[in-house]
Amino acid sequence: MIGEVAAVISALKILNDGLNTLKESAGHAQSLQTLVGKWGEANEKYQSVERAKAGAMSYKEALAMESAKRQLINFDRQFQDICLMQGQGDLYKAVKSRMEESRLAHEKEVAKIRIRRKELRKTLKIVGTVVFAWVTFMSFVFVFVWIVENGAK
Repeated sequence: MIGEVAAVISALKILNDGLNTLKESAGHAQSLQTLVGKWGEANEKYQSVERAKAGAMSYKEALAMESAKRQLINFDRQFQDICLMQGQGDLYKAVKSRMEESRLAHEKEVAKIRIRRKELRKTLKIVGTVVFAWVTFMSFVFVFVWIVENGAK
């Protein structure tokens, strides 16, 4: 489990290294395109881990994922600054609109997963209660039958 979260953190490290390189190289178009690709990959890894672990993360994993989320938000701000300084505000808007579509779909999917897991827990609780009641009832029946059979002799 923690390996998936570590993969998100390593993707963010690669992203931050690329951002630093882009700042130093005055933002060549190829570097910018590579950086956007890495940003998308890091975001997808974050979303896939969140989707897989929705409602089932340990405390340590939840903290690591929150840190990753904040790093992605910080990168977004830095990327916007770079695009605006290079006069490519339209690039930033286009990338963000695509990512927003993906984010909305992701949030809907995570919400559905959480609801399904909650319903599964509820169903398992009901099944457990029914099984316990049945076993208890049958135990009383068997004890009653045993008492009747042994008491009649």
